[in-house]
Amino acid sequence: MTDTLTIRDYALWYTTPSGPVRILDDISLRIGRGEVLGLVGESGSAKSSLANAIIRDLPGVVHAEHGAILLGDQDITTLGGAALEQLRGRRIAMVFQNAATTLDPVQTLGNHLIETLERHTTLRGNAATKRALELIDMVGLPDPQAMLNRFPHEVSGGEKQRVVLALAFACEPELILFDEPTSALDATTAATLLDLFRDLQARTGVSALFISHDLGTVTDIAHRVAVIYGGRIVEEGEVSTLFANPQHPYTQALMASLPRPSDGRTGRGLAGTAALPAPRRGQMPPCIFSCSCPHHDAAICDVAPVRLSDTCDRRVACARVAQGEVLHTPEAPTPPPSPRGDIALLDVEALSVSYGKQRFTDTLRGRISPRVRAVSNVSFRVRRGETLALVGESGCGKSSLARALSGLRIHEGATRLDNQPIKPNSPAWRARVQTIFQNPDSSLNPRHSIATILKRPLKLFRTDLAPKDRAAEVGRLLERVRLPADYAERYPHQLSGGEKQRVAIARALAARPDVIICDEITSGLDAAVQAAITRLLRDIQAESGAALLFITHDLGILRHVADRVAVMYLGEMVELGEVAALDAAPWHPYTEALLSSSHSVDPDSETRRIRLTGNLPRRTEDLPGCPFASRCPRHLGAICDSQPPPRRRPTPDHEILCHIDDSTLATMPPIWRFSEELETLQ
Repeated sequence: MTDTLTIRDYALWYTTPSGPVRILDDISLRIGRGEVLGLVGESGSAKSSLANAIIRDLPGVVHAEHGAILLGDQDITTLGGAALEQLRGRRIAMVFQNAATTLDPVQTLGNHLIETLERHTTLRGNAATKRALELIDMVGLPDPQAMLNRFPHEVSGGEKQRVVLALAFACEPELILFDEPTSALDATTAATLLDLFRDLQARTGVSALFISHDLGTVTDIAHRVAVIYGGRIVEEGEVSTLFANPQHPYTQALMASLPRPSDGRTGRGLAGTAALPAPRRGQMPPCIFSCSCPHHDAAICDVAPVRLSDTCDRRVACARVAQGEVLHTPEAPTPPPSPRGDIALLDVEALSVSYGKQRFTDTLRGRISPRVRAVSNVSFRVRRGETLALVGESGCGKSSLARALSGLRIHEGATRLDNQPIKPNSPAWRARVQTIFQNPDSSLNPRHSIATILKRPLKLFRTDLAPKDRAAEVGRLLERVRLPADYAERYPHQLSGGEKQRVAIARALAARPDVIICDEITSGLDAAVQAAITRLLRDIQAESGAALLFITHDLGILRHVADRVAVMYLGEMVELGEVAALDAAPWHPYTEALLSSSHSVDPDSETRRIRLTGNLPRRTEDLPGCPFASRCPRHLGAICDSQPPPRRRPTPDHEILCHIDDSTLATMPPIWRFSEELETLQ
């Protein structure tokens, strides 16, 4: 049987003012009927460029391309005009990363589906509307008729992505391209969508190319995986065998940067060494990874161009592996914990944050506009040298809490530093509490050099430092975050994403703070860059003794950065305890669901699946019962809906906000079972 997609020796160059740039080189892949091929690699590896080449959505700067891309038996690189328009949507569909930009904001969801059906199929009028209703129901959206009449801004991010999934399956294509479809979603929402795609793919038999920088997601969804670096495929094979025993040094480096559920048992650390950018201009080196490879041997690797060669169970582009060598990239040990004090440095009591304004029209009518309760009576303490992680879905109140503690949001409640009452908007607080924001592109001034950016907090908070000494201090700050001193003269747009985040860390360190608030600072970063940033934070904390409030939605990284973890849901802290508590019950049912939704590439583990239904509700008033009652898979009944849950303490350092008693919570089965446990059960 002919494969759905076959790519043969494909190469692509773009034209730039400084000459041609190689984007893709020597790409040969195939996707069988009903098969899902995962494509993984770091940002800039040309994953999306390959998808655009397949769907023929190339920019106008193409310098040259050669090779063949076959859909079935048809070479689609030769198509144009009406034939190409018919190909897109009808035979090939694509699901993009951001559903909000995929959907037209002035068109209803129904119009999106009906237009697609009428353009690419023979359905018209009522028949197209009927099919649109079937598609809405197929992707699990409630009340299909009402959903057809809604606009994109009236549904959640997960619901938007379900609509885009319905659009992709609408015309029963042969191939669907997924370009990072879950990277902008919470773990629980992403896990539910992956389950949905897995079910739809099994029912329809569609082939798919699933692009992601998250190897854990690919492990859950793909049959085979191809690893791409610098526009070349460096390793390809079955998911189970490739991730269990990676052979190419780049694949090994990616795997060494990923957190695993077994890390708490084995003491494994994250390598955190990002690969250097691959060369793209002029004569290409024989091995594309030679600039970063720890096993590079010029006498072997630089003799002839290194191409994919078959081994017993995969294809690998490595000259040393082709000779039968077995290469090993050593994994990093877990860094020693930072010394923790016994007295609370940061003390937060009954902190609450609300949003909303009284509209003028409502005032005239005697109405009171409802206020959204983003954070409700949250209390916690962080000791010197300690890292408290704050986790939960988008909308649970994590960033609202961070903004309140940064002095950027009015709040209720008490805050203390070293047991002294102090307000977060006071100059004394800002000198001692610094925030690192999620997106350095929006927090670093693009018109200022790195030196100017770092000198500002020195001027504001380091009054002991003479103006003539600030330049030298900028050099020391850059050295602390592992950046060269000459970066001081660069501008933000000249730095990579990981380098920008290092500058943001340096800016926070400039004030010599006692507390650093890290608000989703690793979100959207590649695994290697993420691991490097977390190791850097631990090193800095060991040097300075600062307390860290580390806000994230990624539970996988907690074991490598946090000492304790607080879980938030709908503005309330539903669990608080040592990070080791994540490895075994008891858990709050919401924590249990979050743990189950995190992806793992650990070849020695199996995950128990728990999926939450419904969306995170808006909280406009005090709830009569448990905040998690409407979505809880362990819901007890009326008591959960009508009575506030007690704060239970299974151990002195572990709090759980739940009606379920300690003994029952302790009997929860494990989320992960490891190889030795599975063998015992068999």
